[in-house]
Amino acid sequence: MKRNLIKFLLWALAVILPFSLFLGITECLKNPYRETYLGAFENKYDHLYEAYGKKIVFIGGSSLPFGLDSGLMEKDLFQTYKVVNYGLYATLGTKMMLDTSLDALSSGDIVVIAPELMPQTYSLYFNPEAALQATNGFSPMLSGLTLDNKISLFYRNFLFGFEKITHAVNGTVLAPSGIYAAASLDDYGDMIEFRDNNIMNGGYDENMTVTLDDALLNDEFLDYVNDYIAAAKDKGATVYFSFSPTNIAAIRTSENKRAEFEEALSEKLDCELLLSLEDALIDKRYFYDTNFHLNSAGQIYFTKVLSLAVKDKLGMPLESTIEVPAPPALEEEVVLTPPVTDETVPFDQYTGEANIDYADWFLYEENGNTYTVVGVKPEHYGMTEVILPSVYLGKNVTALAGDALSLCTELTAVHIGKSYKSLEAYAFRGCIALEAIYLYETDGNRIAPPSEHLLSGCARTVKLFIPTDSSYRTGYVWSAYEDSFAYFTPYQEETE
Repeated sequence: MKRNLIKFLLWALAVILPFSLFLGITECLKNPYRETYLGAFENKYDHLYEAYGKKIVFIGGSSLPFGLDSGLMEKDLFQTYKVVNYGLYATLGTKMMLDTSLDALSSGDIVVIAPELMPQTYSLYFNPEAALQATNGFSPMLSGLTLDNKISLFYRNFLFGFEKITHAVNGTVLAPSGIYAAASLDDYGDMIEFRDNNIMNGGYDENMTVTLDDALLNDEFLDYVNDYIAAAKDKGATVYFSFSPTNIAAIRTSENKRAEFEEALSEKLDCELLLSLEDALIDKRYFYDTNFHLNSAGQIYFTKVLSLAVKDKLGMPLESTIEVPAPPALEEEVVLTPPVTDETVPFDQYTGEANIDYADWFLYEENGNTYTVVGVKPEHYGMTEVILPSVYLGKNVTALAGDALSLCTELTAVHIGKSYKSLEAYAFRGCIALEAIYLYETDGNRIAPPSEHLLSGCARTVKLFIPTDSSYRTGYVWSAYEDSFAYFTPYQEETE
């Protein structure tokens, strides 16, 4: 018996020591994600726990960095509360933001829970990989998580450690350009990069429309929120639930059904709503690159909406010092002008600019000032490589519809130029020979994919080739497809 116990202890030691040594080494390595958008979580966490006096804590996803100017709200509330913007990214999940914020609450605090109106954020979704990247490993910042989440973090941490070692060996540090970087947020955690207008196709992301019905009223999630409300109340804090700023052009629910949804949600919650749903539905001109991300003018607009709502709950006079800019005009659609030539551009010399070489091969649907590719003419089902047209009948072609290429079973490569702003789910279904999709837009946030199923139904080995200097990997909307990325350098003409 004693001998068996010794053997077991030696075996356990032989297993535990290498793993402990491995985790210890990787924990000391430089955090390659510190400058990414997820890397901003640590600053948000520190700001929450270091805030002094009474505070208003806003909890949610990325609509908060884009939709709240904390300093402006503090001034409008006469500095009576410290405003904490504790929202970053839907891929972290609402649950993680709730779990990691509870210990920071104290008597007199106000909490506003405001997840985006989408199934993922109205659920107990948790992403261990994103959590590890945001905290640089199995961090004390994650101590408030539930046991099941901690176990998933523990198992995922070994792969995360190998990723850190790979970055260290290669000497790489992810330093994203554009707005999706830690440096784009100020000390409050608010977005400070200027967003001048709406850059989405037609003013909204058609891949992320919003339907408000019983499917969004996730009882498991709402029960968890009610548990949080009770725990916060025990600490002397007051909790409100609220709606995120949402692009009204993306709403697919009637006004009557919206009222029913709001009433049903209110009945399931053990706290008051801060805003009415209609107050959170905002003109599309105030949005930027998703149906939940406001541009700079929209950020000021929604800050005033929130500030007045808080004043109403606190019994303050319903006046505001915040001056709201007029909604910016939608981004101007400049009709592209393909070069006048009788020659077809060789595929390996295409740069992503306007091209109509294959315009008469496709079928289109008109959408206001633009066209969407919806199909292929039968005589061209057998094409093997193609450049999607950028212009048709004097208007830009900006979208590829689902199943548009479904009968092109011999297609191996498709080139998508800079005119395209939207790729719909199942856009490449049926392309069983597809090997390469070339995307020429360098700003990955200017071309919106669906949250899933972009590559469903085509060859499993297909690669999304993105420009070497692009922002897809460190951006916001392409994270679901990172495993399919490959890099290429678009053709550049030699100059003397």
